Formats: sequence, C-alpha cells, structure tokens
Amino acid sequence: MKIYLDTSVINVYLFGKYSEIEATRFPAVDKLFELVNEKGLHAIVSLYSIQEVYSFCKKTFSPDDVGHISRTFLSVLFCSKFELAGLLTREERLLHRSKFDMVDLSDQPHAISAFLNKCDFIVTYDKHFQKTKHIISACDPEEVIQKFGRLG
Repeated sequence: MKIYLDTSVINVYLFGKYSEIEATRFPAVDKLFELVNEKGLHAIVSLYSIQEVYSFCKKTFSPDDVGHISRTFLSVLFCSKFELAGLLTREERLLHRSKFDMVDLSDQPHAISAFLNKCDFIVTYDKHFQKTKHIISACDPEEVIQKFGRLG
C-alpha cells in the first residue's frame, strides 16, 4: 500500500504533542508513522508539505526563530522512511488540474502529486479531499491503521 501524507497529518506528527487541540490526534498519527518506519508502509511526502510546514512555523513562531525551529522539526520528519515527491511540472499541473476541482486550490497540487505517484490513499484530516474520492481515496490516519492491519 502506498499513501500520500498530507500536511494536516505531518503537522500533527511534528507539533501535535505540544498542542492541546491536536493532542487527541497525535497517538493515531504516531502509530501511522510507526507503520511507515517499522512495518514498511510506503509513504510519499511532497515538497509542497515541506513548504507548508515552514509556513506553519512562520505563522506560529517569532521571526527570529522560524529558520531554526522549522529546521529542527523538519529534521524529525526526515528521520522517517518516506519517499520525497518533487514539485509538479507546469505541464503536469495543467494536464491534471481539471480532474481535481477542489475548494482549497492550495491542496490541488497534493491531490495531483498523490495521483501521479500512484498512491492508494491521501492520508489527511482535511475533509475537502473527499471531493477527490472518485480518482483517489482520502482517509484519516485511523482508517489507514485499520486498513493496513487487515492487509499487513
């Protein structure tokens, strides 16, 4: 099984234990990363997510600390076993954007990238990815843990 990890899941993994709001999601996301790192669940992370993690840090932390803090948290992510997907080419974006009619256009590159990388699921907490289910399924980490348990 190949999964695409959306930024909403990555941010919970990196910052969830430090946030009361996300703390309830952290155990499932931590288990998901355990499956990726120890059980060989094939995960894709795109450069779009790396940029979005940096943007999250920029909104959350003082300007003087953003570079160091984002590097520290991204180093945690880069200790995980995942395949890094690059940015889409202009042609890929133009060719596939009409397939993914999404409310939040900033998520369109994620959906296209997951599709082009032949992922089985986009793992996300963003419900608007459900609009892509006719092309690629979207589910939350808890659902992937259940599915991988049956398949693995």
